[in-house]
Amino acid sequence: MKSRILASFLLTALLLLGTACSDDSSNADTGLSQEQLDATTGLYNLTEYIVSPAQDLNLDDVSSENLLDELPCLSASIILRDDQTFSLFQMQLNISFITGPQYAISCSYTTTTNGFWDIVNNQIVLSQGEDGTYTLNGTTLTRNEGNNLPDFQRWVFEKQ
Repeated sequence: MKSRILASFLLTALLLLGTACSDDSSNADTGLSQEQLDATTGLYNLTEYIVSPAQDLNLDDVSSENLLDELPCLSASIILRDDQTFSLFQMQLNISFITGPQYAISCSYTTTTNGFWDIVNNQIVLSQGEDGTYTLNGTTLTRNEGNNLPDFQRWVFEKQ
């Protein structure tokens, strides 16, 4: 009986020692350094939504390539977390061709996309429903598509 209790005690002690010695650093599973995580993670808000050709959606006789100047309802945010998950909150747009370079563009509804992010070739890559590659320059995330309407040229997000 004593040897059974002693064996149970030793087994429990070994299990506790095995788990107590595990690496608790937050970036052990991500493959990214803490410096990379610190520089990358956080909240980014949309500061530019560039389209071509320029539009005058608010009818002030001033066309702008930045839809944020034309649509006060337009917004988007990206949260990049330490565990390499992200959330993208984005206002969807209704875009319809009118004539020539003119489009009817209006805000529709907000979507939320969740997934994983990584750094590949010095670029932030979002995956899982929102595949996209962003360049990180200081506190600015930029996604360049280079397309004309009804698509977009560039999205720019600034870290808060």
